[in-house]
Amino acid sequence: MGVKGDRMANDDDRKVRAVEAITRAMYESGLDDHATSAEKTMLEKPYRSWEYEDYAYGDHWEAFGVLQWLLGRQHKIPPYYSNFDRARLFQSTGIMPADPSTVEKFVDPFMASQTHQSLDARQLQHEIDVAEAWLWRARAQVLLGLHTDLEIAEQQKPAAGAEEETPSETVLRTKRIPHSLRKMARDMPKAVPLAATQAREKGLVGELEGNDFAIVVELKGKGAGDASSSTPAAATTVPYANLDSNHQDAIRKIAESRFLAFAWAVGKADEWNADAVSDLVSINPISSVWTA
Repeated sequence: MGVKGDRMANDDDRKVRAVEAITRAMYESGLDDHATSAEKTMLEKPYRSWEYEDYAYGDHWEAFGVLQWLLGRQHKIPPYYSNFDRARLFQSTGIMPADPSTVEKFVDPFMASQTHQSLDARQLQHEIDVAEAWLWRARAQVLLGLHTDLEIAEQQKPAAGAEEETPSETVLRTKRIPHSLRKMARDMPKAVPLAATQAREKGLVGELEGNDFAIVVELKGKGAGDASSSTPAAATTVPYANLDSNHQDAIRKIAESRFLAFAWAVGKADEWNADAVSDLVSINPISSVWTA
């Protein structure tokens, strides 16, 4: 088999044991009573039989970060163009899947009747408003990218009995753009600068760049930011619209995941399912970027 083959076999064996340990911990700690049907189904599948939708749970690290912030385990929520530190998120729970008792040690303090979680209402409202603003901007970018296609589709009547969705409709569905926002596609070029100004005035974004949400980007200069270099990485700001599609998608996923956590925490989402909030425009009666 060779060294490489042995290494792969050992890695597979390690992953199999890890999945088994996580599944066992879920049942032995009683978490299965609170797990979604999708989570149970995923963990009960044999290793290497997971499908694409199973791996979608990897996008929920940002939601996990928000939930920890709500529980007081994280001191702040990073900017929406930055991820939570995954290692720190996991370590802060103290949970070790091989030891189900560590799950109980994490959960029990929050379940005790004498325990009261204290969270400043104004701070919570501010973070909800920030999440709404960034999700609105992320969704607006999808509509801006499909602006021309959507205008053409709006003018063309679908063929009688046609049920197949257009490529644009597929993008809108997979990127979870609410139907109510799709009607605004024509106005998005004018709406984005206005929303950016409103968000800046309300303190929902740090800075603006070119009448748009500003994104801080590290410059990969020679030696800058290198682990062996003492020179800190230089940074600059660019308008959201100037990012490439991969970075725009990454920010959209951060915003979606954090928004889902807030929506679920305040009772706006009945189930833990990203698709369930795809038609939820905002948690507030009106999106925070448009309120006075």
